[in-house]
Amino acid sequence: MKKRLNKAPGSGYIFFDRDLSWLSFNERVLLEATRKTIPLMERIRFIAIYSSNLDEFYRVRMPTLMALNKLSNESDIKKSRQLLQKIKSTILQQLMSFGQIIETEILPELKRHGIDLLYHESFPEPIHELIRNHFLHSVASFIQIVKLSKSADFFPENNKLYLAVTIKESNGEKHIYVVNIPSDTISRFFTVSYQQKEYIVFLDDIVKVNLPFIFKAQQIFSHSFKITRNAELDLEDEFTGNLAKKIERKINRRDFGLATRFLYEPGMPEDTLMVMKNKLNLKGASFVPGGVYHNLKDLATLSLKGSHFHYEPWPKICFKIKT
Repeated sequence: MKKRLNKAPGSGYIFFDRDLSWLSFNERVLLEATRKTIPLMERIRFIAIYSSNLDEFYRVRMPTLMALNKLSNESDIKKSRQLLQKIKSTILQQLMSFGQIIETEILPELKRHGIDLLYHESFPEPIHELIRNHFLHSVASFIQIVKLSKSADFFPENNKLYLAVTIKESNGEKHIYVVNIPSDTISRFFTVSYQQKEYIVFLDDIVKVNLPFIFKAQQIFSHSFKITRNAELDLEDEFTGNLAKKIERKINRRDFGLATRFLYEPGMPEDTLMVMKNKLNLKGASFVPGGVYHNLKDLATLSLKGSHFHYEPWPKICFKIKT
C-alpha cells in the first residue's frame, strides 16, 4: 500500500492518519501469511489475527468515524467523509487480498499435505452420512430459531454467527428466520478421514446442508451474517469517581452497543436485507457484503497434526535469582 504523509498546517510535523495507519499495519500482518518460509499453521494464524484485528477496528474506530459525519462544520464533514471513503476502499482492497491468499496459497498447500479444507465446496458423497450424523447428535441441540415477525424481540450478539433463512411454502407464503451457528459452544470445524485423506468441514456448511431437518418447506434459502457492535470505551471524566469501576461498567456493556457493521454473504436478497435492517435495529450500521464465511479468526483453532506445520518450540530457560 502506498502511503501518503501529510504535513500538519502551521507545524513541522509529518503525520499519517491513525486509522489508515491501523489498517496499514493490519495489511502487513496479512502479508505474513504469504511467506512460504513460515510453517503453514503459523501462516494460517496470521490470517486469523488479521480477521480479529479488523473486527476490533469496526468495534472501536468505526463508531468515532461515523460520528464525525454528524459534525456541524461543513468543511470537517467533507474531510471526514473523504477519510471514511478511503478507509472503506482500503478495507475492500485488503479483503480481496485476504480471500485470494486463502484460495490460491493456503488451501493448495493444505491439499499438498492431504488435508482438504472444504471452502466454498460441496461435500464429497462418501462423507455425507458422517456429516448428517454429526449434525443430529452433536449440533442440532444447540440450534436456536427466531422468526422475524412483527412481534419478534431478538438481539443478535456481537460478532456471533447467524444464518438468515428464507423459506417459501407451497402456497407461496414467504417467511424469514434467524438461525444461529453455535461456534461459541462447539468447534467451528469438523474433521473427517476417508481413504487416507482428511476433510475439514465448516460448521456453517453443516448447519446449512441440514436445514431441511429444521424447516419442512418447499424451498429454503440461507445466507450467513454477523453484526459488529460499538465497543469504544468513552470515559467522559476520568478524574472523578472510581476509574477502575467506570472501566469495568463500560467493558460489561461492550457487547450491547449499537451496531456498527452488518456483514453479510453476497447474494442476500434486497427484501431480506430491508427486513433485517428494520427488525434488528441496524439503521446506523454499515452494510458490508463479505464472504460466505465470517469470523475467520477461528482458523487459529485448526488442529493440524505434525511438527512441520508449526514453529519448533523454544526450550525453557531457567534463571536463578541470587538473594
